[in-house]
Amino acid sequence: MAIARLKNSKIAGICCALPDNRLSVYDIGTQCFERSDMEKVVKSVGLEYIYKAKPNQTTSDLALDACNNLIDGIGWDRNVIDGLILVTQTPDYILPSTANILQDKLKLPKGCVPLQVNLGCSGYVYGLWLASELIGNATCKKILAVVGDTLTKTISDKDKSVIMISDCVSATAIEYTEDCSESVYSLYSDGSGAENLIIKDGGFRNPISENSNILIKDEDGNCRTSMNLSMDGMAIFLFAINEVSKTLNKFLGDLNIEINKGDLDYILLHQANKYLMSVLARNAKIPIDKVPMNIEKFGNTSGASIPLLICDTLRNDLKKKDLNVVMAGFGVGLSWGFAKLLLHRLTYTDIIFV
Repeated sequence: MAIARLKNSKIAGICCALPDNRLSVYDIGTQCFERSDMEKVVKSVGLEYIYKAKPNQTTSDLALDACNNLIDGIGWDRNVIDGLILVTQTPDYILPSTANILQDKLKLPKGCVPLQVNLGCSGYVYGLWLASELIGNATCKKILAVVGDTLTKTISDKDKSVIMISDCVSATAIEYTEDCSESVYSLYSDGSGAENLIIKDGGFRNPISENSNILIKDEDGNCRTSMNLSMDGMAIFLFAINEVSKTLNKFLGDLNIEINKGDLDYILLHQANKYLMSVLARNAKIPIDKVPMNIEKFGNTSGASIPLLICDTLRNDLKKKDLNVVMAGFGVGLSWGFAKLLLHRLTYTDIIFV
């Protein structure tokens, strides 16, 4: 994709909602695997806890709390919010769109544009890009970009390859502002890797059948059904450290960004796992001190991981000053993208537990 340079859009605040249900990885994993196996996972992934949605808690439930807290926190008038973008892989229903349901529950005006996008770990970058496009062409003035999933509902308890998955939904307020600096985006897709991260049954290609819930064991001892999330971990790892690092280098080069000369404060990577992020940073020639990480606290929260990283690790900095950042999201699709923007000083970057 050619680089997109967009103006007049500014992040006004961010709120992330996590389920009030924190679980130890050891408590989950040792039910089905030896403790030594779990120790290897914890060491390589850098993970201690995950947050799991309660049985009746959906993506829209977390989104509703995140959005309500955000709207109240920044003092927006709901009657002038004219855009709602929901980026999720776990909607409440196949149809209608959960974005429409959320618009009603938030009591946003009927003239609000609701859009739902099916993306995962690249979703925050795509969501910001789409919001910035709508603001840049004067379609909307104030947009809520809601990004996140309750993916633990799709994983097998007997599959340690996806034990790092955690639930979280983020809400970001984006508004039209004439005096803000431009944001720059570059987005990519490679559908040939679709099988590497997939839920095979339950759609219209492979409807649910009598075989959909049969547990199948792989060569590593993981058991899952065709209704569970399935990940080829090595394929995803190679994709990230090769394709993502190469295109990230190109993005930085195209923008003449020299990290060692202080052109950036941070590079915010999707929190996939600690080892992968370390290798990706090394391959992209990024100093590791420019790459904040918090996966050990929250797990892999899919598209919500970058806003959660901002609310968790950058909130104190953002109360005092603006930050120049590059964001890199990558994952299911395969899909990935980069954003370079100025995070203006924010007084509202909150994490709530519901």
